[in-house]
Amino acid sequence: MKLFLKRDGGGFLVLDKSGHEKYTVSVLSGTKQKITVEAPDHTILSTIANKNMVLRYFSIKCSGRLYVLVPCMGERFAFVIYGSTYRFAGSIADGCFSLFDVDTSPIMTQKKCWCRFGDGYELNLYNDEQEIFALSVAVCAAMYVSSSDEAPVPT
Repeated sequence: MKLFLKRDGGGFLVLDKSGHEKYTVSVLSGTKQKITVEAPDHTILSTIANKNMVLRYFSIKCSGRLYVLVPCMGERFAFVIYGSTYRFAGSIADGCFSLFDVDTSPIMTQKKCWCRFGDGYELNLYNDEQEIFALSVAVCAAMYVSSSDEAPVPT
């Protein structure tokens, strides 16, 4: 399935390939950022907490599970995902990366794009069961890179 992730004010819009809104991503700021992925009927599908303790990390709650994305030491724009067997390949800083399972089956790919919907990211999702999780990872990557002082990726 192909989706497009586009910045919209303080959050993101997720559009299908025909340009219809599929999900909305809201970002609420406070002592820690709370990010929600919502269906068009405003059902919350995923909740992401953006925390900054010793280092900045994200916790994703979706499908009854909790995942924690922690930046890899020594690599500025890569994550380790606790709670899954998924691994990254590519460059998160450039907005072009893939997420693979330990058996090398693809979960998602993301690339920077410009299309009729505007500047954003094209997401190709290969596992319908992990659609919301993969979308949440893409949002975390966009939030992490765009807030960094080094090599920001405009969205």
